[in-house]
Amino acid sequence: MPVNKNTERKITDKRQAFFLFAICWMAYFTCYIGRLNFSSAMAAMIEEAVLTKTQAGTISMVYFFVYGSGQLLNGFLGDRIHPGRMIFGGLFLSMLCNLLMGVAGSFGAMAVVWGVNGYAQSMVWPPIIRIFARRLEEAVRLRYCVDIVSTQAAGTLAAYVLSAAVLAVSGWRTVFWGAGLCLLAAAVVWAVGYARIERLADSAPPARTQVREKAADEKAPAPSVEKGGRSFVSLIGGGLWLIILPVVVHGILKDGVTSWVPTYILETFQTSASLSVLVTTALPIVNLSGAYLARALYRKCAGNEVRASAVFFGVSVAALSALWTAGSLSLILTVALLSVITASMMGVNTLFVNLLPLRYEKEGKVSSVSGFLNACAYLGTAVSTFSIGVMVEKLGWGATVAGWLGVTAAGLVVCLAVRGRYKTGDTHSSDSGSKASS
Repeated sequence: MPVNKNTERKITDKRQAFFLFAICWMAYFTCYIGRLNFSSAMAAMIEEAVLTKTQAGTISMVYFFVYGSGQLLNGFLGDRIHPGRMIFGGLFLSMLCNLLMGVAGSFGAMAVVWGVNGYAQSMVWPPIIRIFARRLEEAVRLRYCVDIVSTQAAGTLAAYVLSAAVLAVSGWRTVFWGAGLCLLAAAVVWAVGYARIERLADSAPPARTQVREKAADEKAPAPSVEKGGRSFVSLIGGGLWLIILPVVVHGILKDGVTSWVPTYILETFQTSASLSVLVTTALPIVNLSGAYLARALYRKCAGNEVRASAVFFGVSVAALSALWTAGSLSLILTVALLSVITASMMGVNTLFVNLLPLRYEKEGKVSSVSGFLNACAYLGTAVSTFSIGVMVEKLGWGATVAGWLGVTAAGLVVCLAVRGRYKTGDTHSSDSGSKASS
């Protein structure tokens, strides 16, 4: 059922705005527990001969492909379906999938269930960005669009710590059942919490600025953007297609490369498996700095997300050049360079997936654009997760790192070439979206 955006009033009370952010943060944080638990339980499942390594890798690949495709579809749906119900549905369906994984006994069943879980989890992010755009005033939503990135670090750590604790006292099946209970609790809290937000926000008198906007709308003919704006296809053809390559490249580096960091460190420096995993676990904490640097750069670049992203790509090119030429000389140097690269890509993720879609608020395409860009990023993740393994096996780590450097340089060139298409000083309105894409 389409959402009547005219009933979605901005929240002016700071406590209500923070409460809305808190329940959105909780929902997305819990999603990480219900997705990364498979990675945590995978070693035990392989050890018990429940899955082979190839089967485990296939299930992960299925998840990423379905999750990425689901981001695209649910991005469109997120602009039409009630966002509160959509997020509840995603959490509830993910809960069922986790419970089913705990009883599934075959590779085929697990691949299907975990693929459905990928779709369920893709139902959460696009409507969250839509809620921020519709419910929060501009000064507040910028801060919260950046702050919600902390769910990745917190969720990753929580998923691994909780899974490790459960595995210490029980079997791998309990890891999925425990995650299912967490998701059920999150779904209930979300349903109650968002209903409260709607009741308080929509029953309160509109803010003075909203009264003026409503009066102006009644006096003047509604512009075409208020009727839905241009089609999504026209937005892509008008300019969004120009940043697809940088978005895909950042997905390759942010998630695809990170998944291979333990193997890279283990094989390059002959470390123990536990040390290589420990280093990887620390990366999400460091990556969080990229989100806050993105906010600072965004302001420094007067609201031009592509120009700010070009800075991050430039830093990554320099770090990858150093990694390619001298990374094997020192474990500490390698870890530092990998941290710079992944933190930079977290900054790009914040700019492209969190902030840039806000340009299309009045066109009613915030969720669609965010879902589309996120789908492109996870396409890069899914492809790189497989292709990196092939490259390492056939050509070695040197050639693989050179490949990372090449695609990152391509992303930098594109950002530098199109940065002028996203005008500085835009205010995330439909008009700015049109300027950006024209």
